[in-house]
Amino acid sequence: MTRYKYNFSKKGTGKAVFVDGTRTAFVKSFGVFEDCDALFLFSRVIDGLLRKQAFDPFEIDEVVAGAVVPQTKNPNVARDAVLSLGLPSHIHGYTTNRACTSSMQTIADAVKTIQYGHNNIILAGGVEMLSDVPIVYSRSARKFLVKLSKARSTAAKLSMIKRFSAKAWLPKPPSLSEPMTGMTMGQHAEIMAKLNNISREDQDKFAFDSHQKAAIAREKGIFTEEITPDWAPPKFEKAVQEDNLIRGDTTLEKLSNLRPVFDKAYGTISAGSSSPITDGASLAMIADEQRVKDLGLKAKSRIVDFCFVGCDPKEQLLIGPAIAIPKLLKQNGLTLDDIDRFEVHEAFAAQVLSCLKSMESAEFNQKYFGENKAYGTIDRSKLNVNGGALAIGHPFGATGARLLTSLSNELIRSDSKLGVIAICAAGGMAGAMLVERI
Repeated sequence: MTRYKYNFSKKGTGKAVFVDGTRTAFVKSFGVFEDCDALFLFSRVIDGLLRKQAFDPFEIDEVVAGAVVPQTKNPNVARDAVLSLGLPSHIHGYTTNRACTSSMQTIADAVKTIQYGHNNIILAGGVEMLSDVPIVYSRSARKFLVKLSKARSTAAKLSMIKRFSAKAWLPKPPSLSEPMTGMTMGQHAEIMAKLNNISREDQDKFAFDSHQKAAIAREKGIFTEEITPDWAPPKFEKAVQEDNLIRGDTTLEKLSNLRPVFDKAYGTISAGSSSPITDGASLAMIADEQRVKDLGLKAKSRIVDFCFVGCDPKEQLLIGPAIAIPKLLKQNGLTLDDIDRFEVHEAFAAQVLSCLKSMESAEFNQKYFGENKAYGTIDRSKLNVNGGALAIGHPFGATGARLLTSLSNELIRSDSKLGVIAICAAGGMAGAMLVERI
C-alpha cells in the first residue's frame, strides 16, 4: 500500500532555518558532465543531501528548483527528480526561472511557505546544464514539421519535403543576449566598467584574488564539506568531486595578457575576469525550526530576510546588488559594519567592482534612495573570503543555494554572526539575503 503524508492537524512554528546544503562539483561545460542532463545532476544533489542529513524522506513536503536554460525533456526538473529517485509521491515540486537569482528565489519561496505554516521541510536549489542546451529551429521549420505530421499520405509528405527550403533547417545557435537590449551580459559589463571607471588592472587583480582564495579554500578542504561526489555517465568510472575551474597557478601577468572578449578594440573584460560557462547543481534544506529539533537535526543558520529588486537594464544591467544590499540592510535596521561576511556573486570582476564603487557614491545613493551621501564601503576582508564565481564557476540556476551553504558554513567556521548574499541577474534584476548563524 502506498504511504502518504497528509496531516492537517499539525502546523510548524513558522520560523524557517537552513539545516544544511550540498552541491555537485562546479565544472567547465562540455567537460566531465557533458553526457549528463539537468535531471541527473539535480537528482544527485537530492540524494547527496538525504545521505548527508539522515532522516526519513517521508518528512519532506516539497522540492523546488531554479533552472535558467529551458529543459525540454524535464521542464519541471524538481518534480521529475522526486519521482525518478523513488521518493514519496506526496512530495510536490516546481521549477522556476529568475535568471541568476533562481535558486535564491526557491529558497525565499521555501522560507515564506514555512512561515505561513504550509510546509515543514522543503529542499530548495537549482541546476544548470549548459553542456545540454536545447537547439531551436526557425519558425518556418517548426511550422513545416507540424504540417508534415498532419499529411495523410507518404506521397503528400514527399511533395511537401521537396518544396521546403534546405536553409530553413539551419538551427538557431543558443544565445545569452538580453532580449530587451540585444547585447550579452559581457557587453553590458563593459558598459559598466566604462561608466564606473573600473580599470583593467583592478579587474585582473580582483580575478586573481578570487582564484587565490578559492585555491586555498580547496586545499584546506573547505569545499569538500559542500560537494557531493558524482560518477559521470556514460561509464560512471570517474568520481567528480572537485571544482575544476579554479586556477591556483594563475598570475597577474597571465591574466593581463588575455585579450578582451566582448569589446575587442576598446574593452577591458577578458575571459579571466568573467565567470566561466559552468555545469552544476546545488540544494539547501529549509525547514521549520521546531520540526528540525523534533527530528534530532541541527540547523546551521536562519534566513532573517531577503529582497529582490529591478533596475533599468539599458543603464547598468548588473548593478542590482548595489541597490539590493542597502535596501535589505535598511529594512532590518543594519549597516554594512554590522555584517561579518559578504558573498557578492562574481559574474564579472567589473560588475562586482562597479557595485562596490556605486555604494560609495553619493550620486548613486541619491538616485536610488534619495539620500545625498554615500551609502558606505564593504570591508574587502569580509568579501568572498573563499573566492567566488570567477574561480569556482556559475551554473546559473544553482549559484544561490551554493552561496547560502558556503556562507552558513563560513559563519560557523569564523565564529561570526551575520552574513549577506547578493546576486545580480539578467533583465536588470538582483536579490539579497540576510543570514544569521544559529
